[in-house]
Amino acid sequence: MSTLSALRIPFAALAAAVLVVTAAARPAATDRFHTRLVKSVPTKDSVLATSPVSIRLWFSEPIELSVSKIRLESSAALAVALGSLRQDASTTDAQVTAAITQPLVAGTYTVYWTAASRDRHAVKGSYAFRISGKR
Repeated sequence: MSTLSALRIPFAALAAAVLVVTAAARPAATDRFHTRLVKSVPTKDSVLATSPVSIRLWFSEPIELSVSKIRLESSAALAVALGSLRQDASTTDAQVTAAITQPLVAGTYTVYWTAASRDRHAVKGSYAFRISGKR
């Protein structure tokens, strides 16, 4: 085996390792080019003593309300009525709110959201919270 051939194998392995590390360190394409959920109230996995009055979500950039939505479901997969999705145009924090129209009873609830920024590419997510009913 020539010296050149002997060097090709370790070089190929090193190049492959660099590609793997580089790919793992880069954010996913959706994180770089599309909006993402930054904060929520109620928060993921929170346990509340009483019913919240609204679902508030903050995104990494302003979203288009016409193609965005929030859905709330009980643990029995029953939809909970929400008010219209609203965004305060006077703020720059990309917050949207949907009022909860009736108090929630004790149990687990899941928030499903779909949000699209100005490019109108929708991203989706969900998270759960629980109401203990205990003060």
